[in-house]
Amino acid sequence: MSYLIIIYLYILLYFYLFICYNFMFFISFSMLWSVCYFFTYVYIIFIISIILYTLPLLNDITNFSKQKIYKNFEFINGLDVYYIIFTPFLLLIFVNFSWSSYSISAWFGHLIFTTFQYKIFYFILFFFLFIMTALLSSFYITTKEIYDYLITIINFFFWILFLFYANNIFTIIFFIEIISTLIFLLLITSIFSTTYFYNNLNLNLHVYFNQTTPFFFVQTLLFFFWISLLSSLNLFFFLILFYLKFLTFDMTLFEFIFYYITIVDDYKNIFTVCFIWFNFLFCIFLKCGLVPFYFWKPVFFKGIPLYSLLFYITFFYFFIFLFFIYFLICYLNSIFFFYIYINLILIMIGIFILLFIMAESYYIKTFLAISSILNTLFIFLAISNINTIYTYVLF
Repeated sequence: MSYLIIIYLYILLYFYLFICYNFMFFISFSMLWSVCYFFTYVYIIFIISIILYTLPLLNDITNFSKQKIYKNFEFINGLDVYYIIFTPFLLLIFVNFSWSSYSISAWFGHLIFTTFQYKIFYFILFFFLFIMTALLSSFYITTKEIYDYLITIINFFFWILFLFYANNIFTIIFFIEIISTLIFLLLITSIFSTTYFYNNLNLNLHVYFNQTTPFFFVQTLLFFFWISLLSSLNLFFFLILFYLKFLTFDMTLFEFIFYYITIVDDYKNIFTVCFIWFNFLFCIFLKCGLVPFYFWKPVFFKGIPLYSLLFYITFFYFFIFLFFIYFLICYLNSIFFFYIYINLILIMIGIFILLFIMAESYYIKTFLAISSILNTLFIFLAISNINTIYTYVLF
């Protein structure tokens, strides 16, 4: 009976999403659509969380394994949880496929839906389901902390998707802060990997794989906390300066305002824009570990369990970097290439810093950190050189 109630809730959720998406064109400029859209995703996360946490209580009905680890908890296969998680995402695919409307905005103009967002949804969902398949097929759920870990990973999908839907700089920074909080929560909920570390210690594997010890784990938490705090305070300072200078957070108007400043205003205003711009780059690149502020990543990687590190690199870091490439090219193209030589100097500094990090590349986790750093270095260097060559050809 309880399993039928869950199916009934999923059916109601699908019809609710279907109605919202197909009638969004008629209410796209109203407050009703913004409120409905916000609570739609909140309810999705909330319902999935409740279903996952009630799975042990439905053990006798859904024919899960009978082997008990604790008196009040059941031994559940990860694939059983995967089938439950896959259902709402399958509904989201159907709803997204049935979407038939023009470009609209939601959440009071902070989110926008175009054909790009329509396509990026399938791209992000493909990676997410692939990672969840590899993760849940490799272990059993034996503690309550693993449920918290799964809920955190599911939240990553929705907020990364929100990041690509953002329509202004204020919303982007708000979503980045939420995602940074989720990373911190991901580290905390992965504590079950270090709780029983000394019971399964293998010194032969420790040298090569650099297994996560409680010391490295606490060091990673504290290090990431202070890095995030410093970046967040500077981002708040950036928002104040940005609004005082441009009087808007709209990304589509930013290039036109900057073009006007470079033609009409004096060098003092251009220097002010330069300071605001590089303060923004410093905060975002430091928080996400991009060029050249990635000195903290090897220490951070050492304290992450391997499966969490896999999720961090293949999902979070990949899509964050993809978003900033999209953001710089589409919305901040003029200002990025206006200071192209300063950007190239920062990239050269990043290469110089990388030489010192390579001294500890004999750890597998440090090797992964260096690989991700090299990828971002070469991509930024390629973007900068392409535009430099294009500028020389024009002039």
